[in-house]
Amino acid sequence: MFRALLRRPEARLFFIISVLFFICIHSIDAFLAPMMLEQGIEPQIMGLVMGASGLATLLIRFPLGIISDVVKSRKIFIQISLLLPIFTWPLAWLEPNAVTLYLAKAADGVTAATWVLYNILFIRYFDRKEAPAAVALLALAGPVGVFIGNCVGGLLIHYFENNIAFFLSCVSGLLALALTTRISDVHDSLRAPTLQACMAGARRQLCDRSVWMIGLLATIVILVPFATRDTLTPIYAEQLGARAGILSLLSNIHLIFYALAVALCSGVFYKRLGVVKTAVLGIILQVLSTLGIPFTSNMMAIYALQALAGFSFGMAFAAFMSLSVVNTTSDEQSTRMGLFQTIYSLGMFIGPVIMGVMMQHINLASGYIVIAVLCVVAVIMTPLSARWVYSRQVESSGNLTANGQLAPVRDQ
Repeated sequence: MFRALLRRPEARLFFIISVLFFICIHSIDAFLAPMMLEQGIEPQIMGLVMGASGLATLLIRFPLGIISDVVKSRKIFIQISLLLPIFTWPLAWLEPNAVTLYLAKAADGVTAATWVLYNILFIRYFDRKEAPAAVALLALAGPVGVFIGNCVGGLLIHYFENNIAFFLSCVSGLLALALTTRISDVHDSLRAPTLQACMAGARRQLCDRSVWMIGLLATIVILVPFATRDTLTPIYAEQLGARAGILSLLSNIHLIFYALAVALCSGVFYKRLGVVKTAVLGIILQVLSTLGIPFTSNMMAIYALQALAGFSFGMAFAAFMSLSVVNTTSDEQSTRMGLFQTIYSLGMFIGPVIMGVMMQHINLASGYIVIAVLCVVAVIMTPLSARWVYSRQVESSGNLTANGQLAPVRDQ
């Protein structure tokens, strides 16, 4: 399926832009937390800086989805957002402190908020029945982009000064910005909704309890890598003697297995387990991978647990992403995806912040334990969210039967 989708020139170009997008906003994440602690920044301030991107995304993503529909252009918002890290990361290089780093990470968050627009534009290149596979394909751009960013960033930090890696965000952002001039803004201006219609659609989505439940569960799922892979684990590994190359390897192991799990979701896990069972199994594996890391000092064991963490995150998060677009009309896709991504952005913010506070006032291991407890809650709540999603599907079963849309993501 993925090969068939990527045979289309516009899909290949958009996928490359998406990879550059993730290099731009995440290339420094694997190294930034220990870098700040080395500079004397307190753990709780470090947590606030690491969570700045999540906070910016949380505030901007949902209204951006609505406004982009009314303005009848999504590409222009993507282009404007790419300019922000191009200017803020050189500022952080000139004067690396908590304020400039916070601004740079917040700029990353504003740019990250446009990811909902990438999803909607990409989906419009395909038939509605191909939407779940398209979402899963575009999700691969995340691990691929961050993997490349980690490798290049690790090499820059190893051979040059630490802060030189900040320019990687600028270069990738510039390349992505240049390539966006070659994509078409797939938007039917004759059928585009008015502001009143968009606001009515937003109210419908805000009152849809299934979106909120899926979003809150995705919040816990995405909290895990932001709190561990990007915050706790690099710090713990550095305490064990790891340097830039090892930190890059740890992050990349997570990403490789995350990408593998996402690639297997549509063709293997969804068909054999169903979407909901895929999510449940993924969260259970997240519990195991999270609890194991603080109780071992063996780096080989930590590598194995990082691989399990990436694979489990890919299973769970891809499942919730697919559920978020089930039985959604094209006019509501931006709003629904925007609300879903806004809700789970909370995990990107509170994960690093909570971990920073717990590190400063308790210890590093306590953060892993709290995350594992939250994952257990998510395992319990996932079947309830599934019932609510199926209830939403039953209400539109006539339409689903008529056009056959989104059949691949139904649980069996």
